[in-house]
Amino acid sequence: MKFIVSLLIIFCSLLFTIGCSEVRDNITPAPSVGVHPEGFGDESSPNFHKFIFRENDWSFNLTQCQSCHAANYAGGTTNVSCLTCHTEPAGPEACNTCHGNFTNPDYIAPPNDLEDNSDIGSKGVGAHFIHVYDNSKSTNIGCFECHQQTVGEGKFVNIHISPPPAKMEFGEFSHADSLGLNPEYDFDNIDCSNTYCHGGFKFAKSSSSNSWAYSEDYIVGNNYTPTWNSTTNLDAECGTCHGQIDTVNNVEILTPRPVGHFGNYLLKDCANCHSSVVNSEGEIIDREKHINKLINYP
Repeated sequence: MKFIVSLLIIFCSLLFTIGCSEVRDNITPAPSVGVHPEGFGDESSPNFHKFIFRENDWSFNLTQCQSCHAANYAGGTTNVSCLTCHTEPAGPEACNTCHGNFTNPDYIAPPNDLEDNSDIGSKGVGAHFIHVYDNSKSTNIGCFECHQQTVGEGKFVNIHISPPPAKMEFGEFSHADSLGLNPEYDFDNIDCSNTYCHGGFKFAKSSSSNSWAYSEDYIVGNNYTPTWNSTTNLDAECGTCHGQIDTVNNVEILTPRPVGHFGNYLLKDCANCHSSVVNSEGEIIDREKHINKLINYP
């Protein structure tokens, strides 16, 4: 009897050992802390994660980071928080993580592009700053007026589904409605065309309460095509949008003489009728009344 009991004990032990071995082999091991290459978190290393993302055309999914560092990037199974460096509320998902100024959450569009360029002559930087943050001609323009958007999770979010360059899809404000034209961006020539913002407008004398100001049936803009990364400082001159471009001694002079407007006005004369918009020096004094698809008189 003792012999039989002993055999049963040995047999059960073998089954238990084999069973545990099979279960152990089928258990998914815990994520390893050392999954990143050396220097992945070191800005001075060629293996810094920003450079690796860039080499892969920025085609990465942050859910991969979340699988180890937790949904809020606070540490997760690794106990290594991403929020030590990514200190903004959105953590690594903050816009200026990739473009803009990483140390200033107010600047999410270039002064710095994805390649760390910061000069206006770079097509990734161009006129972003003067449109979005330092617009002296009109109210500041939001990202979605030029870049496509979608609705998700109750808020507007950018679509980052493909490598650079960023997709261009102009918003309602940019459309030159009165000309029946759709705005376009040329990636080869790096310029915009058919935009209301740069002179794509036409105002009819027949619908104006100040028809005396018209010398023709319409006052029209130049429908100017500005170069996005121009360094000449001429692409936002008054004459580019409403006026004409004269050539004097082989030099282009941008003169704000509205085509179809009565009289041959100089810039200082605009204030005679549009005093709520511009002063006698030709300076914009109310940005909300300039480039707003309305005629503000006075």
